[in-house]
Amino acid sequence: MTFDHRPLRHEKRSLIADVRYQLISFIRSFTLVLYVALGMALVGVAMKFIGLTGGSFVFVFAMAVLILLFLVQVGLSFFYIVSNVWLALLGALSSFSLVTGLLALIFRYQNWYGWQVIFYAVVPLYILVGVLLFLYLKRFRKLHEPLRDFFYRNLVFPFVFVLLLGIVSFMFSADRFNKEEDPMLQESPIPADGAAAEDTTGMWRAY
Repeated sequence: MTFDHRPLRHEKRSLIADVRYQLISFIRSFTLVLYVALGMALVGVAMKFIGLTGGSFVFVFAMAVLILLFLVQVGLSFFYIVSNVWLALLGALSSFSLVTGLLALIFRYQNWYGWQVIFYAVVPLYILVGVLLFLYLKRFRKLHEPLRDFFYRNLVFPFVFVLLLGIVSFMFSADRFNKEEDPMLQESPIPADGAAAEDTTGMWRAY
């Protein structure tokens, strides 16, 4: 008596193809959410630049979402790019560098204390990743469509995005992005007196 194993092989291939399809669909949805967050970050920067109230909240929220997404992408790189170990390593390293870059940009744009330390600590890693991306792109130009899309959409474009935000942050002073207008302060009749500003006793009186 003989048994035909072909149906089992066919079912196995169908299962693998289905898992692959589901994974590709997840990556596409993940990338869509990623780009929505990138758009929100741009809106936040624009709001901060023109001094609209709530710009800092929109910016920090969008950047925090991006940081979370790229942290997920660190592990997702190994899970998704199983056929190319070097690209998986590069994807994880690039995603981690994007996390640190976004964190440095938050401190820079918000003008928080210690932004210089964080910013210049991130720069060497970011330059290294940029060189690795360029070398990989130069050597391995031909990739299969899913991997090519992941490489450009999830690594290269976000890398350029963060780089441009970093350049813009040095084209203007930090105060330029932190000038949200407060109508109550603007309409206040009390002038900004130096002696009053330095007084910490609460005993200053205007006569």
